[in-house]
Amino acid sequence: MKLRMLSVTCALLLSVGACSGGEEKTSEPDPKEPNKTTAAKIAAVNPLTGGTLAKAPANPVFVVKIDNTPASAPQTSVDKADLVVEQTVEGGITRLAALFYTRLPGNVGHVRSMRATDIGIAKPVRGQVVASGGAGRTISRIKDAGIPIHSQDAGSPGLSRDSGSAPYNVVVDLARLTKDVKNTQPERPYFQWSPAGAAAPKGPQVTSASVKFSRTHTTSWRFNGKAWKRTNGTSAKEFGAKNLVVLWADEKDAGYTDPAGNRVPETTFEGSGKAVVFVGGTRVNATWKKPNNASTIVLRTRNGQAMTLPRGKTWIELLSKNESTALSAK
Repeated sequence: MKLRMLSVTCALLLSVGACSGGEEKTSEPDPKEPNKTTAAKIAAVNPLTGGTLAKAPANPVFVVKIDNTPASAPQTSVDKADLVVEQTVEGGITRLAALFYTRLPGNVGHVRSMRATDIGIAKPVRGQVVASGGAGRTISRIKDAGIPIHSQDAGSPGLSRDSGSAPYNVVVDLARLTKDVKNTQPERPYFQWSPAGAAAPKGPQVTSASVKFSRTHTTSWRFNGKAWKRTNGTSAKEFGAKNLVVLWADEKDAGYTDPAGNRVPETTFEGSGKAVVFVGGTRVNATWKKPNNASTIVLRTRNGQAMTLPRGKTWIELLSKNESTALSAK
């Protein structure tokens, strides 16, 4: 198996550690786009967490779309994902894109429909989208972006319905699904990861955070000394994030409405914007840059210093730039 992204990640692990505050303002060049053809020599590196792997998994990264409303509770197996992105959908609610690479649970759900925002979520690691279905124009755009789709509507293997009420009852067995898919391995890391033993970033110490996506939905968080966990989530077991990354991105109208007549928003997961990064109990004000949908996310502190993330699980809160005052932490 070609582990083409691995030396790329190893090189990035040598980049400058996270810095903040008290230093002269400087600006360093962005890293070159990772070389996609060089094979690893020693050990594999998980592009989603920066952690070391004995070898790359015999499966691609699956980007599973999971409902985030009480109607489909409880969410199952979200805690086993390597990385999670929370995104805005219609009606002010949110949906999760849970990225699974190192673990393939037999019961993940409840699975809902895809959005065009998933292009920017999946492309950095050549992810394959797993969903219940989607709008015709969305499916076409994701396919045109070269992203494989596995959907319950299309009869993909591993997807089924449990005893709950439709449309909130679709689940996926990722171990079953992987038997019938092409093993497209990641080619670059999701973030620039810190080398082992790197100094922790400096900043104010916080233990709670609230992220407001809309007038009707806020995700609440608490740091328990080891990980950030949602306090108002619907998971049977909550995802524990070492890094909680809040990014503000451009949002536009996707060009269609849901069955209830709500406009469908589309967050553009490329470009640049403001960021707030919680590394353990430390808050760091930052900026982010992602030149195109397939690029690695590059973080910088507000004074222009390059910032790498400590190795570990990460949760991304992908907010609209319209929600400029959407974050509070203490």
